[in-house]
Amino acid sequence: MADDELRVVVDGFRTRVQAELDAQIAALTATYDEMIERARQAAEAEAEQRWASKLASVRADWDTRLQSEVASARGEAERRLVAETMRARVEAEQAAAESAADLRREMEHALATERSRAEAERELSEARRQEAERALDEARTALDDERRLTNEAIERARRAGAARDLTHLLNAVADIDEATSLSEILTAVVRGAAAEAPRAALFVVNGQQLDEWTAEGAPALSAGPIAVDAREAGVLGDALRRQEPLIAASGTDGLRAPAFARDAATAIAVPFVLDGRAVAVLHADDAASGAEAETKPPSLKGWEETIQILGRHAAAAIAYLTAVRTADAMRLLGGAAPASAQTPAGDDEQGARRYARLLVSEIKLYNETAVRTGREKRDLLQRLAPEIDRARRLYDERVPATMRARDFHFQQELVQTLAGGDASLLG
Repeated sequence: MADDELRVVVDGFRTRVQAELDAQIAALTATYDEMIERARQAAEAEAEQRWASKLASVRADWDTRLQSEVASARGEAERRLVAETMRARVEAEQAAAESAADLRREMEHALATERSRAEAERELSEARRQEAERALDEARTALDDERRLTNEAIERARRAGAARDLTHLLNAVADIDEATSLSEILTAVVRGAAAEAPRAALFVVNGQQLDEWTAEGAPALSAGPIAVDAREAGVLGDALRRQEPLIAASGTDGLRAPAFARDAATAIAVPFVLDGRAVAVLHADDAASGAEAETKPPSLKGWEETIQILGRHAAAAIAYLTAVRTADAMRLLGGAAPASAQTPAGDDEQGARRYARLLVSEIKLYNETAVRTGREKRDLLQRLAPEIDRARRLYDERVPATMRARDFHFQQELVQTLAGGDASLLG
């Protein structure tokens, strides 16, 4: 065999061997790779299983430790909560005890204060009642003295053999004594004065003006209200300011008759003073002439004296009646029976109502024109503010603040007496 053929055979053999070897190597490589992959997967599975086991063990261990820590923390929290609760309860009980003690002290102090105030009010009420009783005694004495003076004057006239008939004067004095209200007294004195003097009229003080008090049988003299400080008031204003009877006659320095009596030769003014305040003035003059003058009876010692007798007597009667009503109200407030009551005595509220009625009735009596105008204008509270404030102050001074319905009684009298039952008229 030639070398070339041998080389060819060898190369072929080498090629086949190489091919087989490559095939085997490839098969071995694939087998190896597969084994490696399996070994890796097995290792990974084993590692995963091992770590899972470890993780489960660790997790179980941490769960156990966590539960133990939670239980321990819960127990500690419960112990601290119990301790805090006990501490808070103790502090609350201490605070409550301190508050109760403070409240008890405050209540005891308030009770003591209230007792002291009630005692002071009782003493003050008693003092006011005694003051009212003294005022009543003084008014009764003054009225008795005036009655005595009146009787003496009438007796002097009788002894002097006066030609005039004293019936009118005696009737007027009797009517004044028998009057049961302020308005009845004023009406009685106007009628009595008109029967005694040539002309007569009564003027009620209404703030800064004078309003004539009209009465049946006594013709009105003025055309309307008269300003107290105006020149036209004449001797009326002077008598009110001096609070004493004055006569304006020919030759009298500084005194003149009112404008409506400018033709009078003599004009007299007798003020009615109540509790230091002039509330009205009785006027008389001789301006009437002719037939009217001839119908008038002759006087005791001149009609001037008769007018002064009637004026003083009426003023004393007004003061006495006011003192009686005030004393009755004070007796009711103090729980005692009123001297002038026709029915059994009531309680403190009855006294408060009666005293409020007295005060508001005086406002209505002495401010007739303002009351009438206030009702028309629906502004009574504003129009009569000074008079109402004065009455309320007197009421508050004498009616205890502890009376629950004290303000109600005064307000109710404003509505009923001043506004005629219509609260809208107060304004």
